[in-house]
Amino acid sequence: MAKRPRVIVLELNEADLHFLDRYRGSLPFFSRMRREGALVTTRIAGFDPGSGRDWRAITPWIIWPSLYTGLSPEDHGIVAFGQDTSPIRGRCVWDVLDGHGLRVGVMGSLLSGPPRGRPAFYLPESLADDDACIPERARPLQRFLVESSRGYSEPVGPRAAARRALDLARATRVGVSPRTVARVLGQIPRELALGAHERAERAVLQAEVVRDAFVELVRAEAPDYAAMHSNHVAYMQHRYWRAAEPGRFDPGLSETDARYFRSARELALWETRLSGRIEAAFVHADRTLGTLAELLDERGVLVVTTALGQRPFDPARGEIFNPVVRLQREGELFAAAGVPEASVKHQMNPDLTLDFRDARAADDGARRIQALHVGGDPLFFVQRRGRQVFLELELPRGDLAAARVEDGRGTSLPLERFVSLSPVPDQSTAQHRQEGLFLAWSPGRRVAARHDAVDVTDVAPTLLSLFGIAPAPWMNPRASIAVA
Repeated sequence: MAKRPRVIVLELNEADLHFLDRYRGSLPFFSRMRREGALVTTRIAGFDPGSGRDWRAITPWIIWPSLYTGLSPEDHGIVAFGQDTSPIRGRCVWDVLDGHGLRVGVMGSLLSGPPRGRPAFYLPESLADDDACIPERARPLQRFLVESSRGYSEPVGPRAAARRALDLARATRVGVSPRTVARVLGQIPRELALGAHERAERAVLQAEVVRDAFVELVRAEAPDYAAMHSNHVAYMQHRYWRAAEPGRFDPGLSETDARYFRSARELALWETRLSGRIEAAFVHADRTLGTLAELLDERGVLVVTTALGQRPFDPARGEIFNPVVRLQREGELFAAAGVPEASVKHQMNPDLTLDFRDARAADDGARRIQALHVGGDPLFFVQRRGRQVFLELELPRGDLAAARVEDGRGTSLPLERFVSLSPVPDQSTAQHRQEGLFLAWSPGRRVAARHDAVDVTDVAPTLLSLFGIAPAPWMNPRASIAVA
């Protein structure tokens, strides 16, 4: 029997082709993959761009499950982090491969929890509900990733910091290098010494922790299929597109800018310090690809897929209003509005998941939260699925100190008690666009694209085809890449 090819997938969330082209000279391995492999554009069937906040319909927690399963967003029904993943369990590409007896490795894939099957290793996304993972020795690493991600914008007390440091040190058992551990532990002192702009490096450090462990687990556990998710490029594009390409933006101050800077010159000086962040994130990804390629033999295949891309939105022109804020004391706010008791989880603060005792309580809670408004505008975008309610904060414009949260039934509370602006003057200057990419390359096999552009749901059957496995019954039968 012929040896199975190993397939390694880097899920590089929202990495946009625009920057792959712009920084081509700094990205030798990406350039090699494009030269020797195949590049396909992915799109989202039925997406209607240009209809208000259209990007909300193509958020990564909706589109990645489509990429993994081959199911459309309407069919899989996932709308938020923290959602019950029952609709997609058993249907993700790694589930199908596991069912065919292949060894799979999962690290950080979105909405991948809980661990299941007979995997070589399985660490769900860093916004998982707990630290459950396979193998057991990876639990300190998974706990570190979950606590760091859920508490990204939260102040960390001495005890929590010590606990995370200990978990990180124990993560060396699954390959996190002492050098990476030292860099992570030195990050806060670095920020204090050099300035708040150094905070951006945290996203890259998390990517480095994950890469170290992924490489070691692939070497130790020898999976046939292994996927690693990284958000560090998406993070940098969201926050620092304007810093990277200031000429594409209005030189004036946005409403958020005016909270932190007295003049456009002050803003420009601040963003000069951040102008290289996107390029550095892509360079990190390029080096990661070089390391992952070393894990393949001549028959192996290396894949980069992004699910989505991004495009610039100008806050000074009013195209986007998305400052970095924290939601706090939410329990007090919900109690004042009469929301039934629920378990509350911060996802990417200020977004929340509420788990109620049953669907009836969730429906009541959703209605009461929908009634919360500031100046006539809803405070939250609310979605409900069963006994779960998902909230995205709709921060109002204007003076937070003067704003009040009301519900039309007597509740009237100061907004600034529940929402605080970040001390770092970051905001989104880019948002999602539907075009993503699928890039495949092999050290010793010919890889060719059958189509220039495909639906994102074509990715799962394409990955299965690399092992000679037919699409699952719910998948589109079209594979977009041929490997000879």
